[in-house]
Amino acid sequence: MAALQILDDDVDTLTRDGRVVHIRRLHPDDRAAVLGLHDRSSDESIYRRYFAFDREGAGRYAAHLVQPGEGRCALGAFADGELVGVGGFETEPGTGSGTDSGAHSGTAAAEFGLLVADAVQHTGIGTLLLEHLIAIARAQGVRHLIGDVLASNAPMLQVLHDLGFAATTRTEHGEARVEFGLELTQAVVAAISAREQAAEVASLRPLLAPRSVVVVGAGQRSGTVGHEVLRNILDAGFTGAVYAVNPRRDEVLGVRCVPTASQLPEAPDLAVVALPAAAVAEAVRGLGERGVRAVVLLGAGFGEVGPAGIALQDQVLALARAHGMRLVGPNCLGVVNTDPATRLDATFATLARRPGSLAVLAQSGAFGAALLAAAARVHLGVGQFVSIGNKSDVGGNDLLLAWDADPKVRVIAGYLESIGDPHRFVRIATGVTRHKPVLIVKSGRTAAGQAAGRSHTAAAASSDIAVDALLRASGVLRMRTMRELLDASRVLCDQPLPRGPRVAIVGNSGGPEILAADALLEAGLVVADLDPATDAALRQLGTSATNPLDLGAAVQPDVATAVLRTVLASASVDAVVSVFTDVAITDPTAMGDAVAAAAAGSDKPLLAVSVGGRSGSRELPGTRNRMPVFTFPEEAVAALGVAHRYGRLRAAPAAAPVRPAGIEAGAARAVVDAALRDGRDWLTTEDTHAVLTGYGIPVCPQAVVTGPDAAVAAATGLGYPLVAKLAAPGLHKTEMGGVHLAITGEAQLRAAVRELAGRSDGRVLLQPMIGPGTELIGGIVHDRQCGQLVMIGAGGVLTDVLDDRAFGLAPLTEHAADDLVAQLRASWLLDGYRGAPVVDRAAVRDLIVRLGVLADDLPAVAELDLNPIIARADGLHVVDARIRVARPPAHPDPLVRQLRGPRGTP
Repeated sequence: MAALQILDDDVDTLTRDGRVVHIRRLHPDDRAAVLGLHDRSSDESIYRRYFAFDREGAGRYAAHLVQPGEGRCALGAFADGELVGVGGFETEPGTGSGTDSGAHSGTAAAEFGLLVADAVQHTGIGTLLLEHLIAIARAQGVRHLIGDVLASNAPMLQVLHDLGFAATTRTEHGEARVEFGLELTQAVVAAISAREQAAEVASLRPLLAPRSVVVVGAGQRSGTVGHEVLRNILDAGFTGAVYAVNPRRDEVLGVRCVPTASQLPEAPDLAVVALPAAAVAEAVRGLGERGVRAVVLLGAGFGEVGPAGIALQDQVLALARAHGMRLVGPNCLGVVNTDPATRLDATFATLARRPGSLAVLAQSGAFGAALLAAAARVHLGVGQFVSIGNKSDVGGNDLLLAWDADPKVRVIAGYLESIGDPHRFVRIATGVTRHKPVLIVKSGRTAAGQAAGRSHTAAAASSDIAVDALLRASGVLRMRTMRELLDASRVLCDQPLPRGPRVAIVGNSGGPEILAADALLEAGLVVADLDPATDAALRQLGTSATNPLDLGAAVQPDVATAVLRTVLASASVDAVVSVFTDVAITDPTAMGDAVAAAAAGSDKPLLAVSVGGRSGSRELPGTRNRMPVFTFPEEAVAALGVAHRYGRLRAAPAAAPVRPAGIEAGAARAVVDAALRDGRDWLTTEDTHAVLTGYGIPVCPQAVVTGPDAAVAAATGLGYPLVAKLAAPGLHKTEMGGVHLAITGEAQLRAAVRELAGRSDGRVLLQPMIGPGTELIGGIVHDRQCGQLVMIGAGGVLTDVLDDRAFGLAPLTEHAADDLVAQLRASWLLDGYRGAPVVDRAAVRDLIVRLGVLADDLPAVAELDLNPIIARADGLHVVDARIRVARPPAHPDPLVRQLRGPRGTP
């Protein structure tokens, strides 16, 4: 897997109740703090930890714990600057399990211990310490942890059980010896994710649903940020207490002001700070000291303006973390919650507030404001909105977890300029999209867009190809425009998911219906072929059964309702698009009511198009649902296509990346490590072959020779006809004329070897010549933020001309591998189109999966090209390959729970 960042510095994370704690390694200077923790601990806690009322022995252990030593690690958890928990392990190389199987005999094991302050027990601090210790232990090669626990210490035994690892427990004389392997199974990942989500939900509750709010910098003058945000809070009818801080005013907008946060009558859940950048740090310090839980920083002048702003932003973040506060912004518009139980509009914009089931996050406040206004115009309710700005603390990952757990949120939509921790994003978003659709507009598709994003919010932009692969791997639906996002959100919020791609089109005018039918293919949908039963039912209604169904301009509303109900009930139809044009001989309002009446009783989506009319929605009689109404058929069909894509994604069985048989990773890793030690980047031909064969990649048999005599000898084993190539590392052979094909005899072979050897270091590669097939290209490329990507595409000498490639985030499931192939424009060639040779698609899938495993196992493989791959009915043959290695950048372990660090760190 990718190189992971081991815990060296302070890491902020969340307890079960959403409080911020700091976890870091302990050092000799921490001895007094560790002794203080022991002194504050009750006799019962000391007894449970040391199995005796031995404070002197506990003191000796404390002194030992903080001393550096090989195979030893000690971590401390700090809250409000005080040490509240310690955990550590010491390795015991060669320790056996004591079981008959000897499961980890000869492998590294470690004995662990924990002590948590009495006042904060049962808040998850012990679990957090264990999670971080396990991550460090795994990175050091520890395979098992062992701990001795009193058999009567039920809470500690429950903590160990809840970790999710497979554990064995042996009880003797009132003591339980618990040991568990550190393999990251699906159960372990699920347990960590569940704890993470619970902590995030608790942590963000004061932000998203506060019971009280204070505006710091509430101004008297209309048009100022502080004045407008206070006005919006009051105008929205916030259900909790509202306070204001302004040392120069007694009241603003009828709200009594206090000079400083320390004089507030209570500690508000949420503070909204509308102050110049230079005054923000002191304000945040005061709010933290007063006990505020969440802060929104509206002002600019931070990480987006350069080094001085970055330093100020980091200072403010450190102050917030020191006081256990969550922080939104800076450089943001604010937060909105339209739930009648909250009714919060803590922004300084004029926003439409319509309750609903859509949650919106935006890295751009302008995008958010525009989206909310557009949503209101089409009667789409937005339940929550958060403008994350520079996202120094709260970002997309945090909000995804919170909104996933909120039953009032049906759809999550957003605008992002950067993805701060892509590895954690993939893990979180993959879980969320199994329950709820997530739609994202990600800017920076072009170099100019990426540059603008960096100047806007100092975002570190990944390549657009990598972002596409990351979002696809996560199940996130990427929208190209705000309009696409809004249209798709309308369908997903208000309509059931289509169970398939078959669409019936019903209308009163042939032209718009034809446009709708034309749009289906691009949206991944098809015109439904109506079954005989539906055909008969439609004929009884006096209408044609040819789809699209043109009912004519004079059709009456009751007939339209009957036809729509008939096609909605059809077993051959998954969704319906009604396309009606306003005509003078029909009442458009009555026709709209007729369409809504048909939709009301159906469990299939029905989208209405009022050609040339206004977009909006209609209430469905007898339900709380609404039917979206579009102006043009292409918009409706595109939105329905997004719903179909999400329906397919959610219906697909959840699957983990597979590890095919026959992989010998150890030998391949040794080759790569040796190249890194020697300072080489491009692997030799022999080393490349060794790495590929270690992962079962079907590279052609080969021999590297240094002269004609050696070539003739090698030909005996390889067989004619042969191909001779230059063997220089990293070379595109065809670009230098470095390939001789169809060598059928000794004389021809000698001549080819002499010619090639004279043009390089004398080394020549020989391979059997593979018969004709479809040429593909495969490979691995490293993205600086998103990590390892696997590529498949049309290959051979035309690969750079055709540019027909698909990329996926490593490692891949078999379904994801098939999806990559399906994305290729040339995918139809693999099935024998127009006489092309039929290709073994299972072999292509297997190759992609193996490349994904290789990329995940060996992150130092920075670039790998397989070009061409000859794909045939009898399998694949890699005839040319090259590998470049480089020391990979470290990434935080995506399973270690930690909050976003200062700018420049994830």
